[in-house]
Amino acid sequence: MIYFFLLILSLPMWPAPNKFDLNYGIQGRTLPSFGAELYAESGYNKILWGKKEQPKDFLYGLVRPSLGASTSGVINSVKGEIELFPISILGFSAGRQIIHSNYDFPFFDCTQVTCKGEYQRNFIESKMVLGHKGWIALGNYKTDNMHAPLSGKPMADWRNVIIGNPHREFQIEKKLLIGKIMGDEMAGVLVENVQFMGSRERKESFVAVYQTRREKTFYMFGAGGFHTDRQPMGFQVYFRIHHVALPSLKLF
Repeated sequence: MIYFFLLILSLPMWPAPNKFDLNYGIQGRTLPSFGAELYAESGYNKILWGKKEQPKDFLYGLVRPSLGASTSGVINSVKGEIELFPISILGFSAGRQIIHSNYDFPFFDCTQVTCKGEYQRNFIESKMVLGHKGWIALGNYKTDNMHAPLSGKPMADWRNVIIGNPHREFQIEKKLLIGKIMGDEMAGVLVENVQFMGSRERKESFVAVYQTRREKTFYMFGAGGFHTDRQPMGFQVYFRIHHVALPSLKLF
């Protein structure tokens, strides 16, 4: 969530192009129950045309394969992805994420839905960023073909707190961020909408976010409303500490 912001704000600290990038951190939230996870990601950046030598450069295209992993102790995942940017402000990606859950979530009745086992997400995503005088607008549209264990019970999406059809579902995720960058700080609003196309269950959130940077580490806090067909409207606090060990050449 909100990964765009961190990369946008890292632009001024890029000393020179790098082929390999590496970032890692911790993130968590308070609703529907408190939870946090550690994550890491590394990618290889290949310029296809143009150049990326200064933070202001944007007339270039690139391709970036990457690998990532995350863990909360009881939920572990690995992800492979390839991103293509015909121009730096417009990107497309495809990948697969394998998730293993060993937890009965308190906000689901796990005797009635599939909470444990191996899940797969095969996804395609499009994303775009626009900016002017410190203002930025970022949007993405992501489709997920999800597979859950063959239990015969509906599948649980614990991150979005919605329930889908048994074994296989199709999910659409939409995000829009509007924000203002002020030196090493940023403030903005993020709107998210996620829906299973089979069960039609939906999640919506509206979050105000603030981020500050200290050298190569970013500290982000967010607060706002969160509701789903399973979760009534409630107040959620989100946090993220993100460290950029090796910057990427992509803008977002």
